[in-house]
Order: sequence, then structure tokens, then C-alpha cells
Amino acid sequence: MKFLVTGGAGFIGSAVVRHIINETANSVVNVDKLTYAGNLKSVASIADSNRYAFEQADICDAAAMAALFEKHQPDALMHLAAESHVDRFT
Repeated sequence: MKFLVTGGAGFIGSAVVRHIINETANSVVNVDKLTYAGNLKSVASIADSNRYAFEQADICDAAAMAALFEKHQPDALMHLAAESHVDRFT
């Protein structure tokens, strides 16, 4: 099974991505915009896996997401992208 995980470089998303790669035989496409909430160091331990792919994209960009779905043809989507830090005031 191939998962497409949005927000896969964030705190929760990276834990899910690492779990899938380390504990299952499934594949993961990690889609993250890499804002302040995402960090590729969180998935560095599995980045060389042949079952892992990273795509930097904004989930609000419909054309980019359509292209990623066409390219990778995932079996399942896990939407974990969010910027929910409540301690950030503007």
C-alpha cells in the first residue's frame, strides 16, 4: 500500500511517516510545504528508504496536488498538514 501523507515533516506527520517506513512494508509519499512547522530532520532517519519519497508542495495548490496524485497514485491519503501553534501571535 502507498500512503500520501500531508504534513509529513511536522511533529505528528513525521512520527506517522517514520512508523510506516520502520514498522510496515508500505510506502510513503511525504508532502510538506516546509513552513516553520515542518523540518526534514524529523524524517532524516528514513529518507534513504526506497519506499519513501518527499515532495515539497502547498496543499492549497490544486494543480500541484493533482500532479502529485497522478505521479504517485497513492492508495490512501493521511491529511496531517496544519499550522496549529496557538502560541504564535501576530
